[in-house]
Parts: sequence; structure tokens; C-alpha cells
Amino acid sequence: MHRCLLLDEILEVIFDFVFNSMKLVDLRSASNCHQIPYILPSCYHHDRRSVFCLALTCHAFRDIAFGLLYSHLCSVRPLIKSLPHSELVFSGTASLVLTSEQFNSSIPYAARVKFLFMQYDYHGTVYATLLASAPKDTLIFPNLRSLTWYDGRITSIPVLRLFLPTLETLSIDITETSFRQAIIPDLHITAPHLKALELMGNYVATQSEIKSLLLTYPEGLTKFSFQYCTISSGLLDVIATWPRLRWLTLQLGPESIPSVPFHAPQMFQALTHLNISCNNLGIFTSFLRAFRMLRMDSDTYSLGCSNLKTIHINAKECNTSSTWSELLSSLTCTKLEHLIIEELCDWFSCTLAVFDFHPLLAHPIALAELKTLVLIPNGYTSTITLTDTDIITLARTCPYLTVLDLGVRNTPISLYALNFLVRRCRELRRASVCVNAELDALGRTLLKNDVDNDQGGLQPNMQLFQLHIGGKSPIACVGPLRPSTAPDLMMSIPRFLHMMAPRLESIMKILPEGKYGRRWEMVSDALSVMVKDSAKES
Repeated sequence: MHRCLLLDEILEVIFDFVFNSMKLVDLRSASNCHQIPYILPSCYHHDRRSVFCLALTCHAFRDIAFGLLYSHLCSVRPLIKSLPHSELVFSGTASLVLTSEQFNSSIPYAARVKFLFMQYDYHGTVYATLLASAPKDTLIFPNLRSLTWYDGRITSIPVLRLFLPTLETLSIDITETSFRQAIIPDLHITAPHLKALELMGNYVATQSEIKSLLLTYPEGLTKFSFQYCTISSGLLDVIATWPRLRWLTLQLGPESIPSVPFHAPQMFQALTHLNISCNNLGIFTSFLRAFRMLRMDSDTYSLGCSNLKTIHINAKECNTSSTWSELLSSLTCTKLEHLIIEELCDWFSCTLAVFDFHPLLAHPIALAELKTLVLIPNGYTSTITLTDTDIITLARTCPYLTVLDLGVRNTPISLYALNFLVRRCRELRRASVCVNAELDALGRTLLKNDVDNDQGGLQPNMQLFQLHIGGKSPIACVGPLRPSTAPDLMMSIPRFLHMMAPRLESIMKILPEGKYGRRWEMVSDALSVMVKDSAKES
């Protein structure tokens, strides 16, 4: 074994990468929806099996690998199963009672638990064991920092209180009224170190309960999520002035917008991540204005949140062309790194919308740091008017772009524009755009002078692994075939794409195939062969 692998610091980095590799697979999945993120990710997104195999590889790996596994637990069962006679705990007929000394000696990794994901203990045996065996003079999990709690039964509260003293992040379901009323009032006392709070559940509650809780944190929280119930303007007034709030997730509705804009100084000044669920995009624009996050001076927009880096919006209804245009125009003043806007409406409630992409590029310097751009209107009746000039401007403006997802809702762009975008944005890993791949497009000179001026020194993109083009992207021979540029319909386009992005193995179609679906399948198959042949040669 290489001597570098004897260093714990190097092993920790490697194992942590393996442990979180499932998240990368999730990002690469074509079925991955742009969902509003949770404050605490699910523990099931970790590759526990691979880390366990590493733990069994050799003695040098064992302690670090098991330490990582025990630091993130989906339940306390792995710990209790290590106890003597643990089969009694899970039989549903008895509970195991240990002294504090026995409990600590039998669970050597309890002190390593940092993240705990707790669901229901249907039989109550696990809860009984924890309550009976928990040390009286010390904490059961002294280094526990993050907890996800779904059990809303009143009987679970004694166990929950065992975990609260050291918590910094809590994600908790407060659907049940009796549970909520028992936990919320004194949470600031039982969890004195809390910095991040996520309230989950489809509940109907007087938001005065939540407001009373939040007022007990005079310095506020760093993260707050309230996405299962429409937040009131009164509750927003409380959190708007928190000086350290960096992450905010909300469900907005008409009642979230105050009749008179707030005038408190320095609202949302530290905010970096804003995640919004709302019925329509107009409510979000009203929210920005009401809280002075968006101001209009001399016919230009300015943003009050100078630190804002991520805006993620899921709209439940379809929006009109003017609503889309107004929102895109208002976002040109931001210095974002990630912008995600998606309509989630049903097909039977669709509204016809055709809007231009170019308003987003009105102040291109502001978007220089953009890495993620996702604009997905409803796919049945909405269209983004996108030109080759827009794509070239975007590529020149946003060289650090890693994701461009328009849900193939755009008007088709030429292969030359796509080529320029992919080569110019060297970190681009995923693109979803509708393209015009008609054969004569390979021989056209549209924008050729503009492209050639920049493209001379551009190298192939070695990062792109996903290209979504949809079954509606035209791919056909129009007019006379040009032997010099496109001698073969099914080979010239794969060669073009392979030269553009040598590691791109296939074309993915995320819309119904349409009349061009079969031809794109042939292009994708040919591209896959080219990538495999290149790998053999190297």
C-alpha cells in the first residue's frame, strides 16, 4: 500500500468523497427534478455500502471508515444492535435495560454520531432502551449536531429531548398539534445552541406559535425553512432583520405580501440562498419589492441583498409572458451563481406563454459568476425565444457555467451556437436545449464571423457528460446535400458533437420523441461508438 494512504488526513478526504458520491450520481440523473432543497439532506443519499467495504479492506482503513459511517446514522439501530442480547430490543416483546457504564462501553462509536435521521419506532422498544440506558450525568450523543425527526407522537418527546442539548441544526415534523404545542414553546431552552431550523409537515397552525418561538432567538438563526405552509407577512417581518440569516426557504402566498412595504434597515443582508415555493412568479416579484430586496431607481432595478448567490423558485401555476419577462428583467441586477426557476403546473391548467431570453442578458457583467442557469416553463404551451446571438452572449458573459437547462422549451439554436457555448464554457457539464441539427446547418455561415473571432483558441470541452436535446429538435436534410461538410446524415452530426465534447457518450431526449426521435437515436448510438473507440486508442 502506498505510504500516502497511511495518513489519516488523506484517508478522510478519500472516504468522505466516496461517502457522498451518491449525491453526484443524483445530479447526473436525467430524472432528477429541481426540487427545493432541504436544510438537512437525506441520509439515504450516502454510499454507505462502499465505505463499509473499505472498512473491511485492511486495519488501517477500519477505524476511519467506521467513524464516518457512525457519524451519519439513519437510525440508532446500528448502535443498539451492537449491545449484548440486542435481539430482545427488536423482538417487540421486551426492552433491554443497561446501566450507564454498560451502555457507554457497549457503544464505542456513540460519541462519533454527528447526524441522526429518526423516523418512527413503531414498537417503542428502541425508545425504551434509550430512555432506560441513557447516562444520567452525561449526554447520550455528546457530539450530535444535526437531527431530522419525523415522529410526531407525543410519546416520542422524552427521547427527542435527549438529543436536543447539543443540536445546531434541527429538521422536525410538527404536523401533530399536541406534539407541536409541547415542543415549540421551550425549544429555545431545550436546544440552546440551535442555529438552523426546518419546520416540516402539512399543518394548519396559528403562526403566532412559530413567531413566539423565533422571537426567543434575539440574534436569529443562520438557516430557516418554512416551505409546507404559506408564511404570513407578520412572520416574515420577524426574520427579515436577522443579521446572520444565510439560508431561507419559504412558501409564499398573497398573505405573505404586506399591504405597506417594510422600511426596516438592512433586511436580509447576510442572505446567500433563497428558495421559494409559490403559486405564480408574480408573488415572488412582489415579495422582492415589499422587503426592499428589489428597488427600482431611474427605470433600473437594484437589489438590496448584495450577498445573494442562489435563487431557486418552484411555481405551481403557469405564468404569462409578461410575468416571465418582468422577473427576468428584475434579476439582471443580481450577482448570482445559481438561478433555478421551474413551473410545476398541470397540463390542463396551462397558459400560453412566449417570452424572450435576452432580457436576462441586459446587464451581462452582473451574471459573470453564474454557474447554474435553469429556466423551465411549462412544456405544453410555453416557449423561450432564444437566438444564436443570445447563446453567444451568454457564453461570453458566463464562462464558469456548469449547468444550462432550458428544459428544451426554447426555439432551436444552431449547432454553431451550441459548439461555441460548449467550448467557451469549459466547465459545462450538463446542457438541455433544443437545437437545429438540419444537415445544411453544418454548412451554414450564420454568425460564422462572430464565432470564428473567438473560437480560434477554444479547445474541446472535456467535462460535458449530458446533452438533452428533446425529440422535437429538427434533424433532417433540407435542400441539396453538401458533400464537403455533411456527406452522411447519421455520421456528420456525431462527428461534430464528438469534436466539440469528446467525453459526451449519448444524446438524451427528455420530451416525447416526435418525428425526429429515431434519427436522434442513430446519432446517439454513433456517438457512443466514437467515444468507446477513442478510449481504446488512448
